[in-house]
This record gives sequence, structure tokens and C-alpha cells, in this order.
Amino acid sequence: MSLQLNQQMVRDALKGAVGQLPALPNVLVRILELTEDSNSGSVAEIETLIKSDQAISSRLLRVVNSSYFGLGGKVASVNQAVVILGFQQVRSIVLSTSLLSNFGSPGEKHQELQMRLWRHAFATASAAQYIGRKKRLGAKEMEFVFVGGLLQNIGCLFILSVLSRSYSALLCEAYNSSQRVVDIENERLGLNHSEVGGEILAKWGLPEDLVSVINSHEGPFDAELDPLVAVVHCADRIGDLVERDQAFNLDMLDLALPVWDSLSLDAELLEEAWSQAKEKVDAAMELFANGDQAA
Repeated sequence: MSLQLNQQMVRDALKGAVGQLPALPNVLVRILELTEDSNSGSVAEIETLIKSDQAISSRLLRVVNSSYFGLGGKVASVNQAVVILGFQQVRSIVLSTSLLSNFGSPGEKHQELQMRLWRHAFATASAAQYIGRKKRLGAKEMEFVFVGGLLQNIGCLFILSVLSRSYSALLCEAYNSSQRVVDIENERLGLNHSEVGGEILAKWGLPEDLVSVINSHEGPFDAELDPLVAVVHCADRIGDLVERDQAFNLDMLDLALPVWDSLSLDAELLEEAWSQAKEKVDAAMELFANGDQAA
């Protein structure tokens, strides 16, 4: 029997929780300002800021040295990370992992669900990067879809932290069936994680284009669809297959016509993106060794 929820109470609880979110740390805000473009700050300035926050610096080095990035654990300092990866990539890692690390859920069961959401996030980010490369997106657009991929389910993590019991039941129901999380959310909660994620990023003053992608990546879509939204949506659907350890199945992606048209997709590219994401997400799982969180 499914858990019945009062949708207005859910909305009120989530709205209140979003309103109580603390502001972003000044260090993170300044890092984002300096990495906005390559002319806005020196490597030394950015290194000093990152190193001033132990949590941010250790998180950055841990992620960069994971197999996910394939650098062989050779990045020994924040300076090396900035020089090797560049301003935009460092910005993406610092931003995404710092934001996602805000939401933790107590209890072993909830931590397992949280890890599944992280797995989905990394799979989506990898698929988004692959599709972006194949579609020859520019460097800044590539980092945009990477961040969009990692943050597309930040609303899930937030809802799990606020409504742990009821939302964990919802996630388990989705994982144990062929239903999508977003469809059950709309039915039971009267809202979905993409809406909540957009509100969170807006609360934190993130760029409007990123807020828009997170808020709209689940659709429905108009005929004139932003290709970057289409990339994140498509990658999200691929992330579903990877997270559930399902073989590639074009029908299960159930991509709307505007997504196909916006990206001029073909089945071969999608299967390659699935294969790449599956390989990358297995490498990313070392970030969760011994039950630790990637963030």
C-alpha cells in the first residue's frame, strides 16, 4: 500500500526548509566569482581561497584523483588541480560537490539511498559530457552540462533530508518498479525534485540559466527546446539505466520528440553514452569506499 501524503503540507514543509537554508559560504562565493572566466583571477588567488577551506580543498583533491577523471592520482595540490583541469573544471567540481554535500540523511537505509542518488548524479554528468563532446559543445557549455548533470537530482537529496521516512519509501517504490521517480513524485507530492532543485539554486543565487536547466530538465518540453536542457534531460534518462544497472534500451529512455529534434540524436550515440557512463560511474564508486560520501 502506497503512503498517502498531504500535498499542501509537503509543499509547506519543503518551502519552509528551503527558506531556512544558510547562505553559501563566503569562500565558495568568492571562488565562483574568480573562476567565472580565465581573466577574473590568478591561479594563486584561487589556490589560496580553496586551501583556506579544508573541506573544499580535500573534497576537490579527492574527486580529481578518483578514477572518474582518469588522472592516475597524480594531482597532489590544489595548484596542480587548477593548472591541469583549468578554471572552469575546478569551478564545476567545487560548485557541484560543495552544494550536494549540504544534504545528508541519518540512518543506514537513508545513506544507501543517498549513495544511489550520488551514483545517478555521476552517471548523468558523465553521459552529459559524452553527448556534449559528440555534439561539439564549447568548453563553457561542456562544463555547464557537467554541472547540470551532477546537480539535476539535488532536489532528491534535499527532499530525502527533509522528509526522510516518506521520501525514502517513495524512492524504494520507484527503484523496485519500472516507474520513474519524477512520476511518483508528481502523483504523491504534487511537485517533483526538479522544481525543488530549481528553488534551492535560486535561493543560493546561482546563475539563472543553471536554475532554469535544473528546474526544467524533467519536462514537459516545447518544440523549441534549449539544446543544453536536452543534453541534461537525455543524460538523466541514461543515468536512470546506469543507476539501476539495466542494459541499454532505447524504448526505456522514452525521449520526447523535442529532445530528439534539438540534438539530432541517434541510437548509436545514446548507447555509447550509456556505455561511457556505466564505465565512469563504476570508477566514481571509489569515492564511496567504506561508506564515505563523495562530498
